[in-house]
Formats: sequence, C-alpha cells, structure tokens
Amino acid sequence: MRKFFLILALCPILFSCSDFNGKKNGEPLSQVINSSRTDSVDCSELWAKRFWDDEKRNQLIDSIISSNDLTPNNSILLNRLRASNKNNLVFKKPLAPIYRLSPDELGIFSFPKYNMEGDVIISFSPEISLMDSHGIDYPLNTENYGVLQFFPSIMDSMYSQQERPKLFYHTDQKTGVFSIENLGVYEDECLTYHQYSIDTTSISLEDHLLFSSPFKIDLVFENKKEVDYLFKTDPIKNCADCGNSWHLQKTFARLEGTENVFFVYADTFPLNNELDTPSRALIYVTDSDEVIYLWYEEIDLFGCSCL
Repeated sequence: MRKFFLILALCPILFSCSDFNGKKNGEPLSQVINSSRTDSVDCSELWAKRFWDDEKRNQLIDSIISSNDLTPNNSILLNRLRASNKNNLVFKKPLAPIYRLSPDELGIFSFPKYNMEGDVIISFSPEISLMDSHGIDYPLNTENYGVLQFFPSIMDSMYSQQERPKLFYHTDQKTGVFSIENLGVYEDECLTYHQYSIDTTSISLEDHLLFSSPFKIDLVFENKKEVDYLFKTDPIKNCADCGNSWHLQKTFARLEGTENVFFVYADTFPLNNELDTPSRALIYVTDSDEVIYLWYEEIDLFGCSCL
C-alpha cells in the first residue's frame, strides 16, 4: 500500500475539493483528481451514462446474454465479466490490457487504484499484495525509480510445479496464444504500473496487441465508422482537466452473436506511447446511440497525477 500526500492548496486549481465527497473508493488516480464539470456540459451526468455502477452494468450484461444468439465462448466471457473479482491478479481477469511502450517492453498491464483517506491518497492492487507476500519492498527504492524492474522469483514460486498460465491475445486483426513470464513494476513521479511480461516467440513488432483473456473469444473483426463518430463527437472528452484520448477511440471488432457490442481502442502503433491516454474497452451501444462501457482500461501517459 502506497501513500501520496496531497497538497490541498492545489484544490482550487485541479478540482473542487467537494468533488471527493461523492467519489467511490478504488478509482484510477486520473479520475480522482480530474474536474467533474465544464462550463457547458454536466460531466457528472455524462460519467454516469458511460460508466454504470456494478449492479446496473450486470443487469445490462444479463440482458445482452438473454437477448442475443451468443456463441458458447462469448456467453462464458460475459458471464465471467459479470462475476469478475476485482481482487484477482490482472491476467486472471476476463479482460486485461496489453501495451508495448518500447520495442522490448510488451506485456499485460495492471494499474493500482486509489482511495482518499483525509489528505492522503492510498494505492492498492492485487499485484501490490502479491509483491508484499513475496517480501518485495514497495514502493521501490529510489535507485529503481523510473525503471521497469522484474521479480522472476514471484512467478517462479507460484508456478514451480506447473506450466505458466497460457492466455489468448487479441490484435486488431487476429487472435493468438501466449504464456505469462514475469511480474514487474514501474514507478516514477507521474506513473505507476505493474506489468506481466509475455512469451513473444510468435509475436512480431507488426502485431497490434490490444488485450488478453483466459477465455477464447469469438470476434468479427470490423470497423464501425458510425460508432467511431460517436467517440469523436462525445462531449465527455471535455470533462477532464488533463489531456485525454477519448475522442480517438475506434472500433476494431464486434462480439460475435451481437450487433451492438464492440471492442475499441485508442492508440498508436507499433509503440503505444504517443497518445495521452491509450485505452482498450468493451462497449455496448444503445438504440439511442449512447455508449456504455462494460470494461475499460487506460494508461495515463499525460501525467495527470503530477498536476
């Protein structure tokens, strides 16, 4: 568990201090410190429309399952997404983001969540707990600040008597399989993430890896420009004080058996290091063209937590 001391004098600049009163625990740091409103948009209402609470989201997933002719694989995915345990290690979750931040750094990423306790921001995640259980000091020593550091002993210990987990990966054009290698952590003044390195034997720099799953997923690879247009014109991009890439999201695959459930991303290739917030998501588009996020992950390369 890591603590951040917040300079409350910055409150008038970054956010209304009262905004914390209605915040739920366990939010990404960028959402904890972003403004919740603009002059012309009710941002609180927009966030509520895009990101439903767990109960409402699960009801929507139930509706998707019951009203569509899903493949068995996709039915399993949605049921597991509905019952997903937030305390699971990221590679065990139904969906997990993959990023390549440098030619040699490709892996599954996990980001700590944050709670406010008084004037202190506290970070937590299953990966932090795993490191603690193996005697790894966290936060890192200052000499390792700004360096991705791996701890092979963790996975060696967990899988000493069995093979490393094999997962399905998905690009914008195909599906494949890889195995997990080691757990690492990166930490600097503005960014913290945990990364599971992967076996890249069958993966090239030209492959645009986007997300992984323990489950086989049946996809129809297609781009829906009318859905991409919804992102470009969505006023939610104006609801953050920090740089973001909401309007750059685009569809690349439809969940087979549905007409309005899509996987989307915002990113650049071959390296995922040029946008402010590269992201991956699974969305549902309503008959009235509202986008609802069933799953969403982003990496804050803008450095919002440093503001």
